[in-house]
Amino acid sequence: MLVTLTNGTMEHYDDEPFAQGGQGALHLSKDRRWVIKLYHETDTSRAKALHQIIENYNVTKQDASAASLFAWPNAIVQAPRLGVRMANVNLQLEHRPLTWWIGARSYRRLPPAIRGNWLDRILIAANMARIAWLLHATGLCHSDFSGDNFLANVANHHAVLIDLDSLVVPDVLPPEMLGTGDYMAPEIVMGRLRPGKGTGPSIYTDLHSLAVLIYQLLLMRHPLKGPKQHDPDSEKDDLLALGERALYIEDPDDSSNRPTVPFNGAWLLGEEVEMLMRRAFTVGLRSPMQRPLAAEWGDALTRMIEQTVPCANPECEGKAFVLLRDQRAVCPWCGTKLDRPAQVPVLRLYDGAGQAGHYQAGRGRVVGWQSRKLHRWHVQPGLSERAVTRPEERRPVAEFQFKGSKWLLANLSIPDLRVVTRGSVRQVAVNESLTLEHGQQLILGGERAARLALVAMQRL
Repeated sequence: MLVTLTNGTMEHYDDEPFAQGGQGALHLSKDRRWVIKLYHETDTSRAKALHQIIENYNVTKQDASAASLFAWPNAIVQAPRLGVRMANVNLQLEHRPLTWWIGARSYRRLPPAIRGNWLDRILIAANMARIAWLLHATGLCHSDFSGDNFLANVANHHAVLIDLDSLVVPDVLPPEMLGTGDYMAPEIVMGRLRPGKGTGPSIYTDLHSLAVLIYQLLLMRHPLKGPKQHDPDSEKDDLLALGERALYIEDPDDSSNRPTVPFNGAWLLGEEVEMLMRRAFTVGLRSPMQRPLAAEWGDALTRMIEQTVPCANPECEGKAFVLLRDQRAVCPWCGTKLDRPAQVPVLRLYDGAGQAGHYQAGRGRVVGWQSRKLHRWHVQPGLSERAVTRPEERRPVAEFQFKGSKWLLANLSIPDLRVVTRGSVRQVAVNESLTLEHGQQLILGGERAARLALVAMQRL
């Protein structure tokens, strides 16, 4: 099939589509570099909207590092009929719909080269949050975050968002999609059951969908689908369970939708991520503006990674788990207890409160493990990991080391690291290592606002 773009370029594509959707058919170029979607129905308003998405609202033009995270439309097809072109995201690295990682049965059918483990899944969730953050920061709403529109290669820590030709821009590009079943926000689902009562897609409905995807990816179940029945009619029951009567299966005040068999819940994800889940699926179900933002998810998931330890069982599919505060180190995925080392250092990070010697609790909690690093965002107040993009700024500033039954912190580049032990203050020079002990206070810099880390040795 010969395809003509609006700029006059001609390209050759397969005659047969490799996929069909409600909007159009997808064809692959003969050189495998491009994918086009040829629309079933065409109108001038769609062509104008595509031009806006490609030229005026293109996130990848504003941030080159974001290009690999989106299958962004890059050209409009003129003939044989209206369509849109984007890069083939499978050209160099195989991706599959995220749906494959959400169900236990489909997960086991994934090839090992792309399957990954539970720690890899956290990194994918953080990347999805970054994708949503980049979109929302420019006022864009995707309107259909789902397991089919996020593609992933979990083993290689890569996620990409597709179906970007129907983006919503308030007062500029109206919504074409309401979303996909299980991922629709309650306020949209209500409109399906009671026409005129629901609302349209927005950044806030995207945030609900994102929270559902993250919960599913990490815990392999839907956060609102429990045993509670709302109506004998199965279709109406589903709409009520996701809409007007939506109830979190882990709601702390109402256990009527709690699974009756033991299950892995959000408590396994650590305090910060668990609280975001609770916010998203309790108050956030009825008050969209109180849903966690994409940036909050990204920061919390990054901090969650720093609290993981590897499972001691080489056959464990999860390979890692979060070491919860004051809890035994038992892998929730396979039940293996972590026996060695006997204890690990945990750094609780505090932010400077304006006056020298005054600190307030921050959100950072870092579990020490062999070769785990500290970076600029650990020692510099007000700095998040997603804000540090230049390679030279991402170099580690300190490293945990386990030597001879002792835990050390090697100072790689913190210029004014000090340790307070039993009232005495000692300088730890760059390239010097400090033996970590319970109760120490580490002052991570010389400025008034320098962060403080309180050392606690947690027994496993």
